[in-house]
Amino acid sequence: MKRNKPDSFGTKLNLLTLPARQGLGRALGGWQRLPRIHKAGLLVLLPAWLLLLAWQPGPTPLAAPVTGSLSLPLSAAQKREIPVPDGGTRLEHTLAQGETLAALFRQWQLPGHDLIALVRAEPSYKPLSNLRAGQDLTLVLNADGQLHYLEVRDKGLLLNAFRRMGQEFSVLTTQ
Repeated sequence: MKRNKPDSFGTKLNLLTLPARQGLGRALGGWQRLPRIHKAGLLVLLPAWLLLLAWQPGPTPLAAPVTGSLSLPLSAAQKREIPVPDGGTRLEHTLAQGETLAALFRQWQLPGHDLIALVRAEPSYKPLSNLRAGQDLTLVLNADGQLHYLEVRDKGLLLNAFRRMGQEFSVLTTQ
């Protein structure tokens, strides 16, 4: 009488892989029947074909680096009208190399205490000491020759704007 033993793991694995092993055997038998030149061609072409299949070309490099600048003129709708008090004047100035706000105040004979009040009102993240050549200043003076309004622009972009509030200046929010 035969005992019913449960199949071991090895037996189950053997039965599971039997079809794959039989197919591999038939393929190797077919490989043996191929002519030698065909075998050599397949051994060379198969890896090359797999490499081409897996290879992905990188992006094409640009012919030349992008350089230069773009200047966009502001439309009339974007230019702001700054009101000038009665009897006041408006000054427009583009900073030259080496010019400072203090030198301009002396040149235009503006009161020094206005410059001190501006420095006290300047925001720490946009100090007036960072003025550069090419930036545009718009100053509005009242009838007494005191500074009423100061605006700093760089290529049309508003950087700072200050308006007199009594004896001090307040920073206008830039948008």
